[in-house]
Amino acid sequence: MYLAPALQFSTAEERESFDFFTSRAVSSLRGSLDSSFWQRELLQAAYREPAIQHCVIALGAMHRRFFQGKGSHINAESLSDNYLQFALRQSNQAIQDLVKQGHRIMTTRADKVTLMTCSILFFSMSCLQGYQKDAFEHLRSGIRMLNEMDSTENSKSEEHPVDVESLRSIFVGLDLQARSIMSTSQTGTWVTKPKTKATFILPPPELNMDSLLTMMRFLESIYTQIHAFFQSTASRPEENADDINLEYRDLMTRFHRGTTVLEAICGKSTSTADEFTEPLTALRLQQSAMEFLLRSPPRPDLETRFSFIRKFASDSDLYDEPFDASAQVVKLFELATRLLPISSTLTPVFTMGIGPLSALWLVAMRAPSTFLALRKRAISLMLSHPRREGFWDGMLAGQIAQEALRLEQESTQAEFGLSANPSHDLITPDDLRSAIVAITYEENDGRRAKIQYFNSRDLKAGRPGSMQWINW
Repeated sequence: MYLAPALQFSTAEERESFDFFTSRAVSSLRGSLDSSFWQRELLQAAYREPAIQHCVIALGAMHRRFFQGKGSHINAESLSDNYLQFALRQSNQAIQDLVKQGHRIMTTRADKVTLMTCSILFFSMSCLQGYQKDAFEHLRSGIRMLNEMDSTENSKSEEHPVDVESLRSIFVGLDLQARSIMSTSQTGTWVTKPKTKATFILPPPELNMDSLLTMMRFLESIYTQIHAFFQSTASRPEENADDINLEYRDLMTRFHRGTTVLEAICGKSTSTADEFTEPLTALRLQQSAMEFLLRSPPRPDLETRFSFIRKFASDSDLYDEPFDASAQVVKLFELATRLLPISSTLTPVFTMGIGPLSALWLVAMRAPSTFLALRKRAISLMLSHPRREGFWDGMLAGQIAQEALRLEQESTQAEFGLSANPSHDLITPDDLRSAIVAITYEENDGRRAKIQYFNSRDLKAGRPGSMQWINW
């Protein structure tokens, strides 16, 4: 149910785009779980704040063009489309409104909430157009503003249709996405993680949407910490080993607490086709991906630094059974496929919620070498589904994973002294697997990036790895 007061529109185009936003875009953007931001607060704010209204209309027009396409982003040829040109005019008007607001003598807390709301909407529009670099900057701006607001003591609360905690939840989720596709070097210049109390709040084991939303926020906050932990640990000195072990054990303990509650909630579901089936599947998928990252063996070049993972796995009192990485990637793949449409006619999907793309990427890049067929199936699903989940562009991710697999096979054939044969699949040695995929966006071209592929041997020897340029 979408609640918003009646809005006054200047043109029929504005009304049509707003109507498309409320009738089609909102249900897609919110993802598998309810969202008070997308379903209620944003629409009420559009009535009060002209900048937000123009952003919503622009996003509606842009989403409409995306929805009519066949890709996971709006292609370059469509940028002159009438819907797109209208959307750009609306977003420019929103910027003008925000500039006027910025000329006030004092920026209020409500003004900042409007700015953060618009940063999420501008982020969404950048993603739809495939402008990853711009999307990063809009997210950086929004998180920085939230962090500044949090650091202001006794910041007086002011009335605004958008709840700051709703914004916080979205920023935590998008920060998680950003960290999941960043290289370790890039995280050094990224913004500080947004503060959240969700790390310490678990829901009661009851099957209702409030419990599922609380569980989602808990998992996302832990997931962000997992990425931050592994990225920082790679460069920490060895004398910090005791602190690293304690931090890892703390992450595992809190993750295990969350898993216990999630399993109890899942146990309350008696049907495989009720309103909670999709949300529960999405949460189970996220939990499974987190467990894979926390418990799977580290790549060969980090074996020594991350030896605590194996040690914890062998003497942990949290789990009765040893971790089975092979079974876990199969589970990830099966859960991910349940969140994909089975229709032969695939309509493009753009969502900000939990989805299958990052899990399919994990299967494609981290499944054991003996699971080559499963890795190829994961890549095929990414390539064949015009799907976008925030930063995650499914078709582009599929292209990059496909190239990584090709390079692995090429290196393996050379290792064994075999002539190149694309149709001859080999089991790749672990140290020839793609360990890092680093993406650098072209400075003057928002739809072009340099992709660098490093295997463990490259990293140990300090070699530059393989490189390709990709355009979209």
